[in-house]
Amino acid sequence: MNAPLPSRRSARWSAVAALAVLVALAVGAGLYVGGALPAPVPPEAGPFGYTDYAQALNHVRPSGDLDFEGLKRDRPALERFVASLASVSPHRQPERFPSSQDGLAYWINAYNALVLMQLVERYPEGVGASWFGGFYWTRAWPVGGERLTLYALEQRILLGEYADPRVHFALFRGTRGGPRLDGAPYQPEFLDAQLNDASRRYMGDARHVKLEDKTVHLARLFQEHKQDFLAALPEGRGGNVLQFVWAFLPDTCEERPGCDTRGDLDRACGPLLDKCRIDFVPEDTSLPDAANPAERR
Repeated sequence: MNAPLPSRRSARWSAVAALAVLVALAVGAGLYVGGALPAPVPPEAGPFGYTDYAQALNHVRPSGDLDFEGLKRDRPALERFVASLASVSPHRQPERFPSSQDGLAYWINAYNALVLMQLVERYPEGVGASWFGGFYWTRAWPVGGERLTLYALEQRILLGEYADPRVHFALFRGTRGGPRLDGAPYQPEFLDAQLNDASRRYMGDARHVKLEDKTVHLARLFQEHKQDFLAALPEGRGGNVLQFVWAFLPDTCEERPGCDTRGDLDRACGPLLDKCRIDFVPEDTSLPDAANPAERR
């Protein structure tokens, strides 16, 4: 016997309601991850600056590894800086960040400090303990009236508002194989030089750029953001990401024994850098913990 009409109608409406709930959840999740939700703005506790953040960065070793024991002792300084981000940002008070250098320095420091804060909170777990890259998108922070995930900070603001591919080498991703955290905050007046230094550090590390015969082993970061690097090349230079790499390779390896130089790349790959094969290698996602140097690969 067929079911009564009202039951069929009820079932249809239940299915529609369930679908609406799923759509609403998906939209809400998208807004959350994309940093489109508002956040409360507390009153400023004091003048905004990078002094507290600089105190936390004192625990960055020259190798780029972190002294987490020292960081835990200075955690209140890091927490004060992170709390200050909730009250001040270039989006909320553009008059306080009049130049692009002011804004970009703020956002790089904010991103790196939030990565550092999450690592301290999760220690001894690192980025690799998160499923599907959840470290970068499951936590949202109040920043100048916006609720921002690390993903939103990187994709929507740092890469969306500032067309400078060197930013990729300045963003600390909490991994041993990624860009190193600098031992000082980024400052507007020195930003261009600091971004160049960050790029040179990255290129001069054999984990990121390694030449073997006619093969150049590149960190996967170059593959993931290839179009950003190609867009920065002068017109007519072709579509080879090695052109961008070449610009930041060292001339000599006096400071980094065993690195590859511009001359090495020229001799192996030809004047157009088109005679080499590129092999993209995965990133070492282990925690850059100075207490565990044996984990280095």
